[in-house]
Amino acid sequence: MKLLSCTLMGFGKLYRRSFTFSDGIHVIYGENEKGKTTLRTFLVGMLFGLERKRGTASKKDEFHKYQPYQGGMYGGSLGIRLNGKTYQIQRNFMDSNDIIVYNERDGKKVLEGKEPAGSLFSMTKEGYLQTLCISQGEIRTDKTLGRMLNHYLTNMSRSKSREINIAQALSYLRKELRKLKKDPVYHELEEVRKKIREQQDRTDEIVQLQKQAEELHRQIRQLQVRRSLWEKIKAWLRKLFGLADQREIRRQKSEYELQILQYRIEQMEREQELNEELRTEYANLKEQEKEIEYNRKAIEDAVQAIIEASEEIHQEFGNEFQEKASSIIKIITNGTYEKIRIDDSMGIVVEKDGSFLDINYLSTGTIEQIYFAVRFAAAEVLFPNERFPIILDDVFGSFDNVRLKQTLQYLAGLDRQIFIFSCRKEVIKYLEEIKCSYQLIEI
Repeated sequence: MKLLSCTLMGFGKLYRRSFTFSDGIHVIYGENEKGKTTLRTFLVGMLFGLERKRGTASKKDEFHKYQPYQGGMYGGSLGIRLNGKTYQIQRNFMDSNDIIVYNERDGKKVLEGKEPAGSLFSMTKEGYLQTLCISQGEIRTDKTLGRMLNHYLTNMSRSKSREINIAQALSYLRKELRKLKKDPVYHELEEVRKKIREQQDRTDEIVQLQKQAEELHRQIRQLQVRRSLWEKIKAWLRKLFGLADQREIRRQKSEYELQILQYRIEQMEREQELNEELRTEYANLKEQEKEIEYNRKAIEDAVQAIIEASEEIHQEFGNEFQEKASSIIKIITNGTYEKIRIDDSMGIVVEKDGSFLDINYLSTGTIEQIYFAVRFAAAEVLFPNERFPIILDDVFGSFDNVRLKQTLQYLAGLDRQIFIFSCRKEVIKYLEEIKCSYQLIEI
């Protein structure tokens, strides 16, 4: 991306001011309080919007700080060139939704009421302020950049595609895994198992009843055996005197009990025949469970593979990031420091004479050079395709003349649009000494 021009209709102390930009380095020069930071804030605000806080904190946010001193419209326009197309962004900061982006070739609206960040380009305001847009006193990075780098490195694919988000993929797979574990098939299967167990208990009961029926059959057969002459005489005598035939009574009782048992057995067997569908249902549910378990195992394997790949990618790109930072620090320190190591929490050590030193033991100027290198290396890793302009707002306060010249020499070799906001005439002096062309804008 390149900035082509801007018009401030009203923004802080700047009123109806227009600026045009070219390739390469721009030096926005002026004494303190002349509006350099105002212009820088305007450029960033046109790209990403202004910070608006709530409550008492809002009194010190960007939106309130840069309201026009002279009143009138609060906003302006910014011309940019992105991916071979020219756009004009128009904003009225009084209404956060009052933003229009035009394609300057045909004048058609590309966006309206929607931020260009995330639509025209993927760079975020947080990402820009943590990498390529550095303000006075803020050259040192914090844990925000470390978090962004860790998030980025975690979300890289083995093919280095920025389109694949590993964190989102893991989140999706784990969500699907939780859904599979809660699939209603497991509950239904347990309910069917319970019914089958109950049915098995019934089967055992039928077996017991059948044994009882067999015993009754045996008793009845014994009672039906032909009587001897003496038994017949006793039966006749009992009948003659009006006494009951005990054998016949026992036989009738056994037959009655047998009828009841047979009825219960037949009833329970009919119930079992009806419950045969349970076994069919159970078989179907087991097939479904088998498929779910297969999918669960596949997802678990995929999660593990992604985690292992992510760790490998993290290491690969972590090394790339540190190599980029090391190459930059070697240039801007003229070889004094050649290697840099950065941990996940942005703890930094540098190598000198074969030993590693914590940067807290170094001078303020050297520390800021190191953070300068870290920011630029992070920009190359995080946003390699969107070559946003570099904006440096009075960041060389702790740089001595040697460091300043070395840093400008490095910047001059970059194929980027660069904006240096400064009140130091040495910036212009050293750019001329290294024979670097630049555009001077005085405020």
